[in-house]
Amino acid sequence: MREIKLLSALLDYPSGELQQHAGELLDVVEQSPNLCKRSRHRLAALIVFIRDADLIELQSTYVGLFDRSRTLSLHLFEHVHGEARDRGQAMVELMEIYQNEGFEISSRELPDYLPLFLEFCSRQAPDTAIDWMQRSGHLLQEMEARLSARNSPYAAAFQALLDLTGLPEAGSDFHDKIHREPADDTPDALDRAWEEEPVTFGPGAAACGSVKTDSGQAVPVDVSNLGRPV
Repeated sequence: MREIKLLSALLDYPSGELQQHAGELLDVVEQSPNLCKRSRHRLAALIVFIRDADLIELQSTYVGLFDRSRTLSLHLFEHVHGEARDRGQAMVELMEIYQNEGFEISSRELPDYLPLFLEFCSRQAPDTAIDWMQRSGHLLQEMEARLSARNSPYAAAFQALLDLTGLPEAGSDFHDKIHREPADDTPDALDRAWEEEPVTFGPGAAACGSVKTDSGQAVPVDVSNLGRPV
C-alpha cells in the first residue's frame, strides 16, 4: 500500500531528499482511495510543513518530539517493557519474521523502529498489512492523542494510520489523562518513566523491548518510488 510507505517516509528522520519529494507525496495523498477527506487534508498540511521548514530546525523539532520523550518514542517496544532484559530475544524474533518474509535489514537497524515496521507492512498484501498495524493499534491511538495535545503536525501521520486500519482515535478519557500528564521530555522524567509499569503491545503479543538510537542514525526510507504501486 502506497499510503503506508508514505507514512513510513514521513515518520522517518527528516532529510533533504524527503523535502525534495514533497510534490510526489502530495500527489499520493490527493489520489488515495484509502484515506478519508480529513486524513488527506491533515497529511497534506504535514507534508507542506516538512517541505517548507528549514531542514536543521525540522530535524531539531523531530528529535525534540521523538527522541526526548519516552511516550512519543518511535521504537514501539519501548512502550512495552522499557529496559526489560527479555527485549533482546523479542528483537531477534521480530527480525526473523522480517527475514522469513524476505525483508532484509542491516545489523544497525532496529526492527521495532516504526518507519521500518511500516516499510515492512507496505510490502504486504493490504489485509495482512492492516492486521500487522492493528496489533499496535492502542499505541497508535496514544501517539496521535499525545501529538495532538502538543499541536504537532506529526499527529496527522498517526491519525492516517488509524484511518487505514479502521481504528478510532483515542477517547475523551485518554485525552483528559494526557492533558494531566507531566512533561516527559527531560532527563529526570525519562528516568522516572522506566520505573513505571510497562504496557502491553497488541493483543497476544510476545514480550519485547528496545534499545534507543539517535535519530541521526535512523533507518533511511526510500521515497523515490512512492508514485508507483507496490
